[in-house]
Amino acid sequence: GVEIGLKQALKMRTFLYLNLVEAVRMMTIIAVFTHIMPYLSSVGMPRTTAGMVAAAIPLIGIIGRFGFGWLGDIYDKKHMMAVTIGLIIFGMLALSFVHMRWMIIPFLILYSLGHGGSMVIRAAIVREYFGRDSFGKMLGIIMGSASIGGIIGPTLAGWSFDTWGSYRPIWHVFWGLLSIGIILTLKLKPVAIKKNEKIVLSAL
Repeated sequence: GVEIGLKQALKMRTFLYLNLVEAVRMMTIIAVFTHIMPYLSSVGMPRTTAGMVAAAIPLIGIIGRFGFGWLGDIYDKKHMMAVTIGLIIFGMLALSFVHMRWMIIPFLILYSLGHGGSMVIRAAIVREYFGRDSFGKMLGIIMGSASIGGIIGPTLAGWSFDTWGSYRPIWHVFWGLLSIGIILTLKLKPVAIKKNEKIVLSAL
C-alpha cells in the first residue's frame, strides 16, 4: 500500500543506498563477464575450458533467479539481497584462487547463484519499498547507476592487468567494495505509514 513519488525517493537514503549497491554490484559482474576468459587463460586454463566456464555462469544463474525470487516472497528482501551479495563475494574469493583448478567449482556455484538472485531481488525491493506509481522511473535510475558501475568495472580490471600483470588485485578490491554493499543493503528501511495515512520518510 506504500506509494512513493520519484521526488520523495530522491531525498531518501534508502534510494541512495540502492543506487550505490547496484553500481558496485554491476561493477563487479560486468568486469567478470568481460575478463573471465582472459583471466582464466592467464592462469593457464585452456581456452575451451574458459569458454565453458563463461557459458556456465548465466546458466547456473537461472537457478539463483528462481530460488531467490521464491525466497524473497518468504523472507525479508533486504536480507535476501545481502545473502546474494555475500555469495558473489565468496565467489570472487574463489575466483582469485582458480589457479587451483578445483576452486572453479565453488566460484561457479557461489558467484552464479548470487548474480542471478540479486537481479531478481533488486526490482522486488524497489516495488515493495516505494510502490509502483514511479516504479519505472526509479528502476531506470537504479539501472543507470548500475550501468555507470558496468563501465568502470571492466576498465579497472583491464588497468589492473596492464599495470600489475594480474587480475587478482582488482578481484580483491571488488569483494571489498561488495562487503560495504552488504552493510548498505542491511541499512535499507521501508517507508513507515502513520495512522493518519501521511507518509513518514523514515529513511531520510
